Amino acid sequence: MYAGIGKRFFAFLIDALVFAVLYWALWQMMKSYATVSLVLLVIIWLYYALLESSPLQASVGKILMGIKVVDRHGRRLSFWQATERIVSKLVTNVTFYFGFFVAAWDKKKRTLHDRISHSAVILKSAEFDPDAIEEEEDEEASLTWITLVSVALAIVFVLLLLWCVALPQYQHTERYVQLTRVLAETDEAARAQLAAASRPGVDPREWQVLPGECLKIGPQKLSCRGFDLVLEPGGIKANARTGAMDILYTLYYPFGGGPLTCSPRTPQGQEICSTLKK
Repeated sequence: MYAGIGKRFFAFLIDALVFAVLYWALWQMMKSYATVSLVLLVIIWLYYALLESSPLQASVGKILMGIKVVDRHGRRLSFWQATERIVSKLVTNVTFYFGFFVAAWDKKKRTLHDRISHSAVILKSAEFDPDAIEEEEDEEASLTWITLVSVALAIVFVLLLLWCVALPQYQHTERYVQLTRVLAETDEAARAQLAAASRPGVDPREWQVLPGECLKIGPQKLSCRGFDLVLEPGGIKANARTGAMDILYTLYYPFGGGPLTCSPRTPQGQEICSTLKK
């Protein structure tokens, strides 16, 4: 009698396709992201609220999949009940659709928003059993737990996503931003040091300039943001550091204009050096 996840999922995809076409049509007319989004939200509300409270009791996707929406007594939803159902879908969306897959373990195939809005999705040809609602009051307490578990699973999912995808990507981007800064400030330091060292009475073996945000911590060494610059005979050595202050890679910038050399100290540094050699 109750519609399974498969039928509901394909109904969702069909409705999503309808909205995608509508979005494209609206964009062609308005060319404004904010306006199109606002208009589409209103259309989505009316689409579900009007169709699911109509004699059809279903959106286009549900009609094609042979399912319909009923209240907990098996009756057609009112417009405001259908609106409540749409609003309750926000909870399912916020949980990254974990609330949708709650239906896989529910004997009445109800999602989180079904429970919140006291509705159900059944086969179009099914006869709704009024006795099926007897347990409704006893299940109210479980709704809170299902909501909490769904939110907790969503939080775990987001944390895993951040840990496995977002964090490595951020670190990757940060390393290349650091490389750009190291190259720029090393080049600036080399030019300024050559100019300063050519003046009479200046010791060319010591730093005469402080490029960027660098601090002088010795005659031949500067500490910069994320790397060190070491003055050596014939050139400058830049040691790029990790957050743990380990050396990621070392660049050698010769004063004579020879090729820049990169020596990796970590696997991430090997990636950087390989990029520079291309």
